[in-house]
Formats: sequence, C-alpha cells, structure tokens
Amino acid sequence: MTAVAVEIPFELPRGLDTVLRRPEPATEGAVEPWELHSELVLVCPEVRRALELLPDPDAAVVRPQPPRVVYASSVGEAPPRAGLPATALEYALWRLVATVRSGLVAASMPVAVALLAEALH
Repeated sequence: MTAVAVEIPFELPRGLDTVLRRPEPATEGAVEPWELHSELVLVCPEVRRALELLPDPDAAVVRPQPPRVVYASSVGEAPPRAGLPATALEYALWRLVATVRSGLVAASMPVAVALLAEALH
C-alpha cells in the first residue's frame, strides 16, 4: 500500500484573508504580552522593566467583607439554641423515642390479633 501527498492550492475568499491574517511581529525592543508571563522575566532585564511598568492587578480588586450575623430579637423569641453536643443528644433521644414507639406498635399487633380471635371464637 502506498500513499501520495497531493497539495491543492487554496485561496481564501475576498475579505476573509484580512481577518485570518497573522499579527505583525513586534518592532525591535518592544515586549510582547506573552513574554511578560514567561520565564523571560527572570533573565531578561527589558522584560522585567516592562513588567514593573504594568499596573498592579490586585490594586483594583475589592475584597468582600465576611458576612455579619445579626440575630433578630423579639419578646416571644427563644434565645439561640445550645451547641452541637446538646443538639446531637436531643436528636438521639428523639430517635430513641421514635424507635420505642414503633416497637410498641409492632409488639401490640399480635396481642390485638389474639384478642380479636379469642373474642370471635
């Protein structure tokens, strides 16, 4: 099996060639933007000076302040609840009560069926 490379001449439509044209190379001594963010800053004094002339990007950044928590207070409102240990204990007791209630319902069902069977017999 063989392959043959064929080059077909291609011309861009009129007007499109100006859009796709490569940018002109920088003039002698000018620093391109990609050079400012490369390793050239470490070794080339011209690029280092150009980087120093740029404005500080963090100067215009406004840091957001952390949100302040303000508790609304009213006469009928309870004070904020206790911490995590008290809340965890309350939840554990609530689940224990729910489990006991389910167990009582499950244990009383056979008793109720036996009483019903005895009453109908």
